[in-house]
Amino acid sequence: MFRPRVIPTLLLKNNGLVKSVKFSHYTYIGDPLNAVKIFNEKKADELIFLDITATKENRVINTHLVRNIGEECNMPFSVGGGICKIEQIRDLLKAGAEKVCINSHAYLDKDFIKKASTEFGSSSIVVCIDVKKKLFGKKQVYFYSGTQASGYNPEKYAQIMAEQGAGEIIIQSIDRKSVV
Repeated sequence: MFRPRVIPTLLLKNNGLVKSVKFSHYTYIGDPLNAVKIFNEKKADELIFLDITATKENRVINTHLVRNIGEECNMPFSVGGGICKIEQIRDLLKAGAEKVCINSHAYLDKDFIKKASTEFGSSSIVVCIDVKKKLFGKKQVYFYSGTQASGYNPEKYAQIMAEQGAGEIIIQSIDRKSVV
């Protein structure tokens, strides 16, 4: 019997959980470790943590926080935010993450996904695709926290990322009213 998997995506800003409206207007909603405890009790299948300001601040998601999440989490979890080097992936996986999510750098250096999946296996590499409708309803891929258009339609871009070795692809809608 089919049972859908429950995989909450949790947004981090300054190491706290936030909620956004159309990738802006962020509201603090709590501590990530408390959220992990709640999702442990609710028996979520997996968690995804995305540091939404890491790329803009030219840094990577906090490895210490990832380690703390790994110590508390009873399920597999993925992390993303500012990842642009193989060494960063290695550090995050050693800290306890099962997978890493890459967005902006996947667009800026498509060969990086191939290198990362060769090094760590495609099951550890996730590409996160932010999508927004253009003026006449055509969908387009955005990067850099949803602020820069890529020119790609989501289907074509997802196909390119799969060919480069991404084991999973996450699609996020910028147009949706809120993301938790």
